[in-house]
Amino acid sequence: MTAPAVIAGVGLVTALGSSADQTWEALLAGRAIADHARIDGLAAGNRAGQLALTAARQALAQAGWTPPILAGIGTGLFLGTSKGPIEDWLSNGPGPDGMGQIAAWLAAELHMGCGPRLTLSAACASGLHALIRAAMSLAGGESQRALVVAVEAAVHPLFLASFQRLGVLAPQGHGCRPFDQNRRGFLMSEAAAAVCLQPAEQAAASPLPRLDCFAIGGDATHLTATDPDAQTLRRLLQQVIDGRRVDLVHAHGTGTLLNDPAELSAIESAVATTGSCPLVYSHKAALGHSQGAAGLVSVVVNCLCHRDAAVPPNVNTTHPLPTRAVRISQSAQRTPIRRSLAIASGFGGPVAVLALESA
Repeated sequence: MTAPAVIAGVGLVTALGSSADQTWEALLAGRAIADHARIDGLAAGNRAGQLALTAARQALAQAGWTPPILAGIGTGLFLGTSKGPIEDWLSNGPGPDGMGQIAAWLAAELHMGCGPRLTLSAACASGLHALIRAAMSLAGGESQRALVVAVEAAVHPLFLASFQRLGVLAPQGHGCRPFDQNRRGFLMSEAAAAVCLQPAEQAAASPLPRLDCFAIGGDATHLTATDPDAQTLRRLLQQVIDGRRVDLVHAHGTGTLLNDPAELSAIESAVATTGSCPLVYSHKAALGHSQGAAGLVSVVVNCLCHRDAAVPPNVNTTHPLPTRAVRISQSAQRTPIRRSLAIASGFGGPVAVLALESA
């Protein structure tokens, strides 16, 4: 679908920075987490809510959305998360709002009105699904503007043990190495990302790109493994690329044995006829895999790539998989980014691809 909307503000909280700009500087400098990463400096309890609120306030400040705008009936809140406030649930049990607990608390903290509110849980595609649903809400007239937040705070022994048994975590000291011949899995991390989305006709001039188009689908091949031929991803990429030039593909890039070759093959096939040779990047080597937040983290990073005409290095990828139609760079690249893609997929089959385009 096309998505005539612009990004008016972004926010980001990661293990490498408490703001979008701090994280961006760390990414460009080639910094990376060395182990599963929780974020320091949070008060006890409600970790997911605190992270979501910090990211949301950054995005709102950049967009200039005032309290009356937030309180208006036309302002929607769309939240993506894979596991919700899981640490609170493990200690105290689910609250009355269930999976919507974070969104309800966030709306109260921001004094939001009774506009549309929705929580989406689509495993590691949750963040992209939330942004896409927000764009659909604007296009359908449900919302006049939307605050989109994705958050995950699940670096907990229960999930570390679960993912370890699935064989998708990197061994200690190995690090996450997306698209590397020696990849052995990912590191888990906490993160929150936020995006303020509004119709193009309402937006003032901004260095951030607009949301161009998107596609979502389902790969029901296996509960945890992707289709080795990545048929669903190939189709979604073809729909979103539509034969047009692409400068950057922000891949799902988990650094796992099964994901990376299938995803890289699908990307190369989709861009082969565009006349471009885009950079392929994954933030997971640097920031870890934040699961339900990862897709929206990719979108925020892409926005900064557009803004500053730069792409961070693929740290830890020292022996990249062979490529034909794309570039995997181990150093930061200074180059204009006019059109970029973000990809997310999750266990159980949710897949999403989204394109951003500079104004």
